[in-house]
Formats: sequence, structure tokens, C-alpha cells
Amino acid sequence: LLVQQQQQQQQLDAARVAAPAMKVSRRASENAGKVEAEKLYSPEEAVALMKELATAKFVETAELHGNLNLDPKYNDQQIRTTVSLPHGTGNDVRVAVLAEGAAADAAKEAGADLVGFDDLIETIAGGTLDFDVLLATPPAMPKLAKLGKVLGPKGLMPSPKAGTVSATPGEAVAEFKAGKLEFRTDKQGIVHVPFGK
Repeated sequence: LLVQQQQQQQQLDAARVAAPAMKVSRRASENAGKVEAEKLYSPEEAVALMKELATAKFVETAELHGNLNLDPKYNDQQIRTTVSLPHGTGNDVRVAVLAEGAAADAAKEAGADLVGFDDLIETIAGGTLDFDVLLATPPAMPKLAKLGKVLGPKGLMPSPKAGTVSATPGEAVAEFKAGKLEFRTDKQGIVHVPFGK
């Protein structure tokens, strides 16, 4: 068994050596020469450099990736919260709201893209998720239990911690449309926050 493992390792090493080096595009290699790997840039310098190097054919997203040195295995080392950015993220946020009656009307007035209750729950159960944020009123939460498998993996399940369960959905819609976003630590204790274009 040991000999077999050694042979497999040798084959893997040989394949790695034989594999062609990843080709770096002309644009990427030009940009790499303008950034000093060891230098710590001030936020002002970093943003100016980022704008100068944004030469792709699409509108690039600026993101913050922060290693907080946490171990998310422990409950007291998990972070899941929301932040309101003063100028939004530059993205159009599609907001769906699970509400009925006066709360549904308030959500529509605030600019929600989808508003419904039982009909919207059925649509989501069918796998149609054409929204970025799902808000819910407290009475809708028990009915959402069956959607855990659909919403959970995509991070769309409403929760009071994330500010996505609200008795006043109109206000919540306005906040998310204006640039409120949720972030959480990933499995390695790193947070990823898109903050602009």
C-alpha cells in the first residue's frame, strides 16, 4: 500500500511538472508591474491605484476581504450582520417581500420588486429565485421552514440577525435598496464585502 501511494505521488508530481504554466494575460502582467507586493498602501493610495488599474471590458466590483483570524466553529466567533453603505454598492438590488395586507402595500410603495405570500412561497419552492434579498414579516416565518433547503445554501433565508425579518417591511425595503448589505464570516473566518464599482 505504501509503495502504491508513493507511485501515485510520483505520478502527480510528474503531471504537475509537465502541466503548462498558467498563461498570464498582457493586461494582468502590465498591471502587476504597477503594484508593489510588499508595500502597505493607505486607503487613499489603494483606491486611486485600483481605479487606475480597472481596465477590464466590464464594470469591475471593488471588494474588501478581511481575515479576522476567527474560528467559526465556535458560536461566539461567528459574525453575521449588516452594514449600510452611504452610497450603496453600485448594484441594483432586487428585493422580494413575504407579507400580506397593509405590510405588503407598504413594501410595494417602498419599491419592492416582488411582493406576495403563499403564491411567492410556491414560486420559490419551484426553484425560481429572481431576487437578491428576501425579506419576511414574522407571520411568514413558520411557512418558510419548508424552503430551508432552497434558500439556506444561497444565503437567502430571512433572519432577524441579518435584518431581513421585519414587522415594517416598507422601511427594510428602503434600507436594502439604498445600499444596506449583509456580510458574514466564511469557513476560514474571512469576511467578503463588496463596497463599490
